[in-house]
Amino acid sequence: MTSSTFDVAAVASATTVRRWFTSARYDGDPDEEKQARYQLLADFCSHIDQSPDELVESLIRTTKKGDLAISSKRRTVVDASINEFVEKAGYTGRDAVVNGNTLRSFLVHNGIFIQGRAWTGRS
Repeated sequence: MTSSTFDVAAVASATTVRRWFTSARYDGDPDEEKQARYQLLADFCSHIDQSPDELVESLIRTTKKGDLAISSKRRTVVDASINEFVEKAGYTGRDAVVNGNTLRSFLVHNGIFIQGRAWTGRS
């Protein structure tokens, strides 16, 4: 599925990523943590072959009345893609849950409600 690699600097400057960092108040975090988030999102974007902005845009649809709404079908596909990515990247246990939910956080802070699982102390 991966046909392109997304540059961390380009991901970091994307409108949707800036919105995420501002809304989640990540801008004041240590650089190492910020870079880890950027890299995780860049790797996921490469996995699905969409930029962060394209990803968010792909989850929005126009209703018959002309209003904007979240595509529940597409959200289900993206949620499955997050799970697939985390597994293929080799994350397990707590790391799998945390990294999957970090990616979901990106979507949530861009207006896309998507809920991951909670870490229960078991795989």
